[in-house]
Amino acid sequence: MSKIEEYFDNIKTEAPAKLEQMKENIKLKNFLKKKEAEEIIEEIEEERKVKAWVIILAIIGVIAIGCLVGYLVYRSKKKPSYLDDFSDDFADDDEFFDDEE
Repeated sequence: MSKIEEYFDNIKTEAPAKLEQMKENIKLKNFLKKKEAEEIIEEIEEERKVKAWVIILAIIGVIAIGCLVGYLVYRSKKKPSYLDDFSDDFADDDEFFDDEE
């Protein structure tokens, strides 16, 4: 029975040290998991910032294109008055040349 008693004595003396070592390992694993989780959260936040900028720039681009289209439609519908005067000038010349013949 002396071997059994020695075994239990060894367990009693080594158990607190092993328990402390296990606690430290658990703390270290939790710390590493926490660190990994923080890194993942930082990456996600960085992606959100990039997506926000892309969305803002896309909205500005759509507004700019809309303004450009509106301006082009406005310019195409509005006929400048000097073109009317220009065509009227030729109409007068035609009448002048018709009289000479």
